[in-house]
Amino acid sequence: MCRQCHNRHHTLLHIDRHTQPNVKGSTNNNRPADTKGNPTAEVNAYCSFKRKPRKHILLATAVVEVQNKSGQYVPCRALLDSASQSHFITERCVQRLRLSRTQIHASIQGISNVNTATHHSVSIHLRSRHTDWHATLHCAMLSHITATAPSTKLDTRSWKIPKDIKLADEHFDQPGSIDLLRGADLFYEMLRSGRRTRPGNYPVLQETVLGWTLSGRTPAPATHTDPQHTFLLRQDSSLEHNLNHFWEVEPVEQSTMTAEQQACEQHFSTHTTQQDGRYVVKLPTKMIPSGLNLHASLQSADYIQLNSG
Repeated sequence: MCRQCHNRHHTLLHIDRHTQPNVKGSTNNNRPADTKGNPTAEVNAYCSFKRKPRKHILLATAVVEVQNKSGQYVPCRALLDSASQSHFITERCVQRLRLSRTQIHASIQGISNVNTATHHSVSIHLRSRHTDWHATLHCAMLSHITATAPSTKLDTRSWKIPKDIKLADEHFDQPGSIDLLRGADLFYEMLRSGRRTRPGNYPVLQETVLGWTLSGRTPAPATHTDPQHTFLLRQDSSLEHNLNHFWEVEPVEQSTMTAEQQACEQHFSTHTTQQDGRYVVKLPTKMIPSGLNLHASLQSADYIQLNSG
């Protein structure tokens, strides 16, 4: 219950209509308020917002061939990222290639100190589809690397892409899943001297050992629903960081011992001797519970034994 107007809402949500302007959408019916005979006239504020259109930024992708468990090469789509200190692969791609995993514990830090963890890594051998380049990489496994890239289908009819080049990803303009992320370890080693640009908001054509990649601004404006992706990953696998994170996530609770456990611990500390590096402790015995007639039990056992003989 509101303490100001006694309506059914919280007091913090109360709006004083005597002092708060009524913000409405843009309209042409902007008539002045009549203040005659109305000391609490409303003040209408008419606002309009203009949004500057953003250009769609194309990320460099390439289709490479990765060797599976049977020795066959399977095409996989890779994202080329010069700001990542590690290489990554999706869990779905590992299952498709049937690769063996190695258990690791590493922390991955991204934008705004957002941390995530990876618990497995795989070793992959990949090669280019257009040259004789090949390499072996150790990739950390993640459930997902990013969403589909690009986020929407691009209209490339006005781009005038040369016909005499081999693209690293022939379907760069169509949304597709990302299987691998290639980090800065090999990013600049894959670059070649060829580069082609065009005036205006057009992406840059860059020659690599994987083929020609396209990245940068595009003529297609991005919609307000298009997400923006930033890739800046740093792997932090220090032992001190992992231990601190472990204690922060799983605090150790003090265990409570029963009376019997406390008696055993007290017995060990008072009846233990050390001889030639060995510990000798007297075996603890339990007290006879009250109400138990041990003498009568022994007599009954002797009687049963005599009668059975």
